[in-house]
Amino acid sequence: MDKVSIGEQKLLGMLRAAGQPKKASYNPSEVVAILGICPRTFWTMVGDYEPDPDSGQPLNPATLDSYMLRRSRRVRHDELAAYLERNNTYQRNNAIDPRQMALF
Repeated sequence: MDKVSIGEQKLLGMLRAAGQPKKASYNPSEVVAILGICPRTFWTMVGDYEPDPDSGQPLNPATLDSYMLRRSRRVRHDELAAYLERNNTYQRNNAIDPRQMALF
């Protein structure tokens, strides 16, 4: 049995909450509904995406990789799951340790 990543688990729950089916890719309005963001935030996340030349991971974890299909922008299912996992991990790994605040 495959181990499902935390990002995939979160995305499946968010799809259920948004009433969206699991698909290979999603259009902007579907991503906005799934993530609960405004369209302007979506376009900022897509526009600011830049991969690290060495690792291929985004330089900014709060951005989304997308592609064009005809005249429509699309975001892959696995990219949404990776985005959710990336941001969960980033917050945990880079959060301020409450013990550090006692030093100031």
